[in-house]
Amino acid sequence: MKIKSMILLVFISMNTAALEIYPLVSGEITMIKSIGSSVKQGDLLVQIDNAQAKLELDYLKALQKTYQQNFDDKQLDLQQTQELYDRLVSSHRDLEIIQLVFDKAKRELEAHNIKIKIAEIELKKYKIYAPIPGTIKATPNLRNATNTNAPKVLIILE
Repeated sequence: MKIKSMILLVFISMNTAALEIYPLVSGEITMIKSIGSSVKQGDLLVQIDNAQAKLELDYLKALQKTYQQNFDDKQLDLQQTQELYDRLVSSHRDLEIIQLVFDKAKRELEAHNIKIKIAEIELKKYKIYAPIPGTIKATPNLRNATNTNAPKVLIILE
């Protein structure tokens, strides 16, 4: 579903409240609870194909090893240069330069770790769980479940 997710509370009558559930991400629905199914809070309602998001996370995790190795190498360079400086073999300028290189490697590693956390959060959006207990009252026709222009109600839960 190419739809932005939100949950909208709609009052049907004084005694009944329904939640219209919209997905946060786009994609093919791979699993959806059927109409009439009773669900408890926290039950999985919808699974959207997350293959691309998983691959992105795997790629970022693989790349993280490169950033970590670069950081470790620069940290060792800094330690060695500090030792040489302390023994008056290396200049203060050499130490400052390697410190700048180390700081850059550290920032790159930290930024990349944040990208991984973002990808992990994005991956969670491909599963929609019941926010309240209830019964599924409506679901989309799966032959026409993809919408790229405007959000469609994915499930109505009462």
